[in-house]
Amino acid sequence: MTKHLDELQQQLEYERIQQQLAFLNYQINPHFLMNTLNNIHALIAIDPEQAQDSIVELSRLLRYVLYEGDHQFVPVQREVDFLGHYIRLMRIRFTDDVDVRFDVELTQPSAGIPPLVMATFVENAFKHGVSYVEPSFVHISIRTEEGRLRLHCCNSKHSHSKPLAKSSGGVGLSNARQRLNLLFRDNHVLHIEDSETVFTVDLNIPLQNKPQPAVEQAAGKDKAGNEIC
Repeated sequence: MTKHLDELQQQLEYERIQQQLAFLNYQINPHFLMNTLNNIHALIAIDPEQAQDSIVELSRLLRYVLYEGDHQFVPVQREVDFLGHYIRLMRIRFTDDVDVRFDVELTQPSAGIPPLVMATFVENAFKHGVSYVEPSFVHISIRTEEGRLRLHCCNSKHSHSKPLAKSSGGVGLSNARQRLNLLFRDNHVLHIEDSETVFTVDLNIPLQNKPQPAVEQAAGKDKAGNEIC
């Protein structure tokens, strides 16, 4: 009887965590995509041809969210590709005064991580780190080594910038922190430094070593290589 009650309590705890994760994912994903749509809207009036290119990039972002956002794990390479599409979208909009660097070194590209686990930090770096009147930078580094993934994300801050914790971006970071706590508990490190001129995020999470879906299938393609509509 006691064993049965313990199993029931464990199941209830599991369902509670899954519901919390689903709620937090719901908060994060639309926030991420709505900012991207706003970027495209602004670009249409400036350069229609580049706006078309950005729509292609957005379609890739949407495909990733639709087909992989609900997965427990995705290959690290797919998550990096997703971020690459987003960063290219940002580069189209910003001028050469914005120093954007995306440095990736994956020794375990097929290892798994939760989808969109890095997206909030990258989005906030662009949202709060770029000024149209002052030189700006966004530097992102992703590494996998010794069974772990390390994200280093650093962006400039400007005199007109609000403290991130008190801005709308602070909500996204709070949700991301809660999600990490639910997913990894004590088996992760999230270190954030917020100075007057620089905002830095360092994230260290474990990799899932179970075999992950093939990249083609994870990208929304069937076994024959055709795109799934």
